[in-house]
Amino acid sequence: MPNELKRHLSWLDAVSVVVGIVIGAGIFVTPQELARLLPSTNAMMLAWLVSGTLVFCGALAFAELSTMMPATGGLYIYLREAFGPAVAFSSGWVHLFALFSGATAFVASGFARYLNALIPVEAAMQVPITIMLIASIALLGAVSTRGAVLLQNITNVAKILALLALIGLSFFAPAAAVSAPVDIPVASFGAALASCFFCYEGWSYAGFVAGEMKNPRRDLPRAFAISFVVVVALYLMVNLAYVRVLTIAELQASGQVGADVAGRVLGPVGAKLLAIVILLAIVGTVNGLTLTASRMYYAQSLDGLFLPGLERIHPKFGTPLAAIAAHALVSSLLVLFSSSLGFVLTLAISAAWLYYAIAVVGLMRLRSSQPDRERPYKMWGYPLTPLLFLLGTVGFLASLTSQSPKPALCVLVIMAASFPIHAFIGRSKSA
Repeated sequence: MPNELKRHLSWLDAVSVVVGIVIGAGIFVTPQELARLLPSTNAMMLAWLVSGTLVFCGALAFAELSTMMPATGGLYIYLREAFGPAVAFSSGWVHLFALFSGATAFVASGFARYLNALIPVEAAMQVPITIMLIASIALLGAVSTRGAVLLQNITNVAKILALLALIGLSFFAPAAAVSAPVDIPVASFGAALASCFFCYEGWSYAGFVAGEMKNPRRDLPRAFAISFVVVVALYLMVNLAYVRVLTIAELQASGQVGADVAGRVLGPVGAKLLAIVILLAIVGTVNGLTLTASRMYYAQSLDGLFLPGLERIHPKFGTPLAAIAAHALVSSLLVLFSSSLGFVLTLAISAAWLYYAIAVVGLMRLRSSQPDRERPYKMWGYPLTPLLFLLGTVGFLASLTSQSPKPALCVLVIMAASFPIHAFIGRSKSA
């Protein structure tokens, strides 16, 4: 069929997509904020474990949903089955104008800044370089899915090896003094969990490429589980390396935690090596976001539940060309016209976790409304694990909204606007 994507991805490719998106530049800067909120090594490690546990509960739910509905589109497919076309349309609308594009714009904007550590980059060139990066990755994805996945694999291997090297070398540096124990307010721990969730963003995206996997029913649960274990293990080890080399006070004062640790371990060359790692992380994240976003828009448009035309497949390359172009265009417009990329990031994260929660509620609804439906994998610990995930998500969104209410309000406005637009498109098709 002309609009059918090829099934040529393995579970390892799906793991690579998730790990490439999740492990970005955040792990090199978030520990600074975490140390300010939790001035205790044990409390910091506990925050990573608790947040990772909640993400794991969400991954279990998405593994069940994705094996029930192993089709390209991921979250959109689950919401369509659980709540109908209007809610499914809203997910694509919010992803296009807030979530995927916002995350891509924010991550890509860091490329020029870190490139400046290697070669001089004028301030006026930062926006053009960012848009060139988005366009280049979109072009690669439009020409070859295998090429995009190969880039994902290369960047993943490079940055994971670099992180492992940083972890290993930290044990050869002088150990930092141990800080005295302090009392941690509950409110501070909640805010710290929010910081950790930023670094886990992207954990659900294996399901977005399910329609291109060779055996999704067998391989998707494996992809979710392995990507989760890899990410959590790396995050814990990296943070242990940080607190071994730097004191809590040094962590709190650091503007570039990863660079400071690399400089302490490797000397002046450490900062440049760390900049290369972060550049690879940015490329991998933007590439993974482009892969997953385009598959969601393609699947929705193919079903007639999104903007028409995005279902088009390139006749020669077999890639969702129109959906890739739409993602790159909106992301570039956000780079050009956004006054605050921090606002764009908070907008994206608020939208992501809102729809994660809706999807998990959808899983519980499907358990009730379709009890006899085939489920090749059933999430462990049901119903405790989805309820635990929902509780953690509500707490996270409440903490985020209390700190930055405007992005959350914008997400709700964008979401609300999607329903009359969906109705209008439906009436136009009927006419």
